[in-house]
Amino acid sequence: MRRHLSALAALTLAGSLAGASLALPAGAATATAPASSAHVTSGSQSPLSTKHHNDEWTYRGGAIRYTFTSKNVGEYPTDLAGIIMELPAGISKARITKKAADTLCDIAGRSLICYYETIKAKQSTQLDLKVWLKKSTKGTAVLRYQTFSIDVPAGVDVTNEEELNKLDIAGQADRVVTVKTKIVKR
Repeated sequence: MRRHLSALAALTLAGSLAGASLALPAGAATATAPASSAHVTSGSQSPLSTKHHNDEWTYRGGAIRYTFTSKNVGEYPTDLAGIIMELPAGISKARITKKAADTLCDIAGRSLICYYETIKAKQSTQLDLKVWLKKSTKGTAVLRYQTFSIDVPAGVDVTNEEELNKLDIAGQADRVVTVKTKIVKR
C-alpha cells in the first residue's frame, strides 16, 4: 500500500514545482483551451485527467466562476497531486467556493496552489473558484493552470530535502493550460 505524504513535504515539492513550471520564457507558446476541456498528466503511475469549465463572458467589475475536476485515471492512488494557477490580471479578490475537506489551498496575490489528499484510482475531486474583477478591467481575463501528480517511492524520507530533490518530477506535470473569459461592457 502506498503511503500518504505529510503537508510539509507537499509544500516543499509543490513550491519548487510551482516556481519552475509556470515561469514561461518570453514568447513561449501556451495552449489555449475552450470554455470546457480535459487534459491528462502523463509520466506518472497515477496520472490525472483534469476537466475545467468557466464562464465564457462576464461584465466589467463582475465575477468569473471556474470549476476544475481532476480524476485519477491510473491504477494506483496518488502520492502527491494538485493544481497550480496563475489568476487573471485585474482581479480584486479570489475565493475557493468548493473543495474537498482534505484539500489544502493557498492564494497569494495572483497565485493559487492546491494540494489534493490521496485520490484513489478512478476517483475524482472537484475545486470551484470564483474571482471578482475590478471595474477598470477590460479585454480578456486569462487564467493559466497546471496539474501535477508525483510518485514518491517507498522508503523516501519526505522530511529530507536532499531525497526530495532526487525525485524525478520533470515528466509528472501536465502542460500549462490557458483559459480565457471575455469581459464585456454593460
